[in-house]
Amino acid sequence: MTEINKINKLNELIATKSLYFPSAEIYSDNFGGFYEFGPIGNRIRLNLINFWRKEFVRKNNFKEISGSLILPKSVFVASGHLGGFNDPIASCQKCHQKFKLDKYIAEKANMDVPENLSDEEYKKLLIDNNITCDKCGGQLTDLKRFNLMSSINVGTQEGNIGYLRGESCQSIFLDFLRIYKSGRDNLPIGISQHGLVYRNEIAPRNGLLRGREFEQLESELFFNPNTINDYDVDQFNNYKIRFKLLKDNLEKDYSVEQITKENITCGKLITYYLVKTQKFLEKLGFNHSKLRYKEVIDTDKAFYSKQTFDLEIYCDNDWVELFSLNYRTDYDLKSHSKGSKKDIVVKEDGVIIHPHVLEVCSIGLGRLFYLLLESSFEIKKVNEEERKILHLNSKIAPYFVGILPLVKKDGLLEIAKEIGTKLDCDVFEFYFDEKGSIGKRYSRLDEIGVPYCITIDYQTKEDKTLTIRERDTFEQKRISIDKLEDILNKLYFEKISFKDI
Repeated sequence: MTEINKINKLNELIATKSLYFPSAEIYSDNFGGFYEFGPIGNRIRLNLINFWRKEFVRKNNFKEISGSLILPKSVFVASGHLGGFNDPIASCQKCHQKFKLDKYIAEKANMDVPENLSDEEYKKLLIDNNITCDKCGGQLTDLKRFNLMSSINVGTQEGNIGYLRGESCQSIFLDFLRIYKSGRDNLPIGISQHGLVYRNEIAPRNGLLRGREFEQLESELFFNPNTINDYDVDQFNNYKIRFKLLKDNLEKDYSVEQITKENITCGKLITYYLVKTQKFLEKLGFNHSKLRYKEVIDTDKAFYSKQTFDLEIYCDNDWVELFSLNYRTDYDLKSHSKGSKKDIVVKEDGVIIHPHVLEVCSIGLGRLFYLLLESSFEIKKVNEEERKILHLNSKIAPYFVGILPLVKKDGLLEIAKEIGTKLDCDVFEFYFDEKGSIGKRYSRLDEIGVPYCITIDYQTKEDKTLTIRERDTFEQKRISIDKLEDILNKLYFEKISFKDI
């Protein structure tokens, strides 16, 4: 099956299972770039958030906050969003359609195009590559910059302008000093936040990959720049990070030991969090070979950044950025110190410190959701029948186990319901399904990523045993009802694997 057919099948599954779909889709004037999650999709979404909280935020001892969606104009003047949070756009001379220039040229000319080129450089690329409107063939003109921030009038007084946050990190920067003082901790301090952000995208496209409203999973680390090498990375010496460095033509693995010796990063702190973020994604279910940290050239990274690596995931024959690990130096806190006229500094051991910031990761949740579906999706032929399977991590799947009575008669349905009442739903959740053939029910649960199914059949009545089936191998084993809960708990907490049963 070609990659295009596979993606089409995945999108078909997303639609038929209502994993997500356009907001207000029953109205013809609904806005692009806004999405709803259906019941199954929302379970996966919530499980992703909980997995991030447990496996990344808590295990790295980050503090989690929840900030406001709307902030005053002065915040975004200080942060640079109102001056520089812009995309290059052009209009079709005939049909007046708008285009995001860097992405459109990159797509049409099959080349990398930076966002920060001058208007003249964009014009030259359009002419050299003979790029016109894909809708009507008109010339692209009126090149300019479009600010992505969305404004709102707060209260009844006209002109009291606030802005919907375009990224969730600003609340983290604004709240840092309060959290530092109330937490009674020393640097380094990590602060995380999950929440909605809004960007007035010119041409939202590719579903969840580029929306106008989306959620971010944000983590920022505040540290003393003099201690950037005070991190124990020797414990990871043999662990390999996958890079696309400027000096290399292709993706290449570097051991942590090599990274340290060759000074690939600005310091051990950077290396440490490259390890932590890659380990998190691998544990989530992404294949190592489909990940890379792309080193960003100076002309493409933010002016305040000392070093930036874009974490990209291979999807649909292309590399898609998921987040950046970005050494932001002291720009953010100094900017807000100047804008608010409040000194955002800390004092430790009698020394005044202007903390530096490492943007550990700022993950778009919708983008993560889609990329995980794409990387987990498989089409398999079973007895000449096409089967769709989501190989989701057990902690991410919408349900951990399906309970399936072979038939609804002869007392099997009652036995299945009794088993369901005895399972501890505080640990994991199950899906009960008694409708249709057992093969169809297996297939339905495979499609939404449920890792295990238990089937109650006529032998269950005779010897109090049932079958447990694994999604990834289709293998089945017979176990005692009395051992079921213990086995499921051990599988859930990864104390055993299915082959150990």
